[in-house]
Amino acid sequence: MSTFIGIAAAVISGVLNGSFAAPMKLNVKWEWENTWLLYSISALIVFPLIIVLLTVPGLLEIYRDTAGSVLVRTFLFGFGWGLGAVTFGLGLYMIGLSLGYTVMIGVIAVTGALIPMLVHNPGSLLTAGGKVIISAMLVTVGGVTLCGTAGAIREKGNREQTGEQKKQRKFKLGFLICLVSGVLSAMLNLAFDFGAPIAEAARNHIGPLCTDFRANNAVWFMALLGGFVPNLAYCGYLLLYKKSWKRYAGAGTGLYWFRAFLMGAIWICCIMLYGAGASRLGKLGTTVGWLIMMAVAVLIGNLWGVITGEWKAAPQKAQQRMVQGLLLLIGSVILVGFGKFLLD
Repeated sequence: MSTFIGIAAAVISGVLNGSFAAPMKLNVKWEWENTWLLYSISALIVFPLIIVLLTVPGLLEIYRDTAGSVLVRTFLFGFGWGLGAVTFGLGLYMIGLSLGYTVMIGVIAVTGALIPMLVHNPGSLLTAGGKVIISAMLVTVGGVTLCGTAGAIREKGNREQTGEQKKQRKFKLGFLICLVSGVLSAMLNLAFDFGAPIAEAARNHIGPLCTDFRANNAVWFMALLGGFVPNLAYCGYLLLYKKSWKRYAGAGTGLYWFRAFLMGAIWICCIMLYGAGASRLGKLGTTVGWLIMMAVAVLIGNLWGVITGEWKAAPQKAQQRMVQGLLLLIGSVILVGFGKFLLD
């Protein structure tokens, strides 16, 4: 029953992960940084603070009982993920929900699942399971390449004759940003995995009434605090440099504030559910749970891309390449899971 609940939580988490950025497409009068800053404040500070205050009594004492190196490592992994979150938002903005989600989450899924395993047991790559995982990485590269080709064909078919070179450069930059984001964004899973001593300190402090959800919240708060720093810095820079902060007071943008905070609410629910689900999946939790969440997120992200018409006018060849790349990325996730099964 515990395994079923863990898988269900990971699936729902994937649905939320694939959906949280959709409201951003409706804030057409704002620049990217206007929405992303409010989302970051709600998702990384406001909601986590409320949750941790309600569920984790004596948080400062828990941190005092945890080795300083663990706290620093969790914060820094969170900071690295924060850089990935900034580039994640930019990638979606530049190349669209469907392609952006597929490329970034395809990379995130494999790297986020592999790195904890490699750090804890690097010799595993020499086994049969390790060879399967190496194959999964190659499949991921192939999937990302196909998706990139699909996006290039789509852009070529959609852009007008004027401004063609500028739009082409924007797509190439956006695709590169997505690849970088895929690597950096996986650090959130590393923060959760290597921040396990914080959760253990929380269990010792709270006692028998401490659930996995409550213990994990102490880890998430530290990791998300680190993640907030680069988001605040970059969005703040853009708001000042472009003077886009003035758009917060623009006419007809009252609902935009709600959408930005809704994004934060959806995302924090996603990450809390993932933590609860991974904790119920035993020692494979941060691999299996992560893979399930990311596979579902890829599918949902693509569904939103179709709903919002991103591929409506794309050439058939672009659509075929996109489907092929998507299938390869899903296949890579399955291979990683199979490889991990062989290792155990």
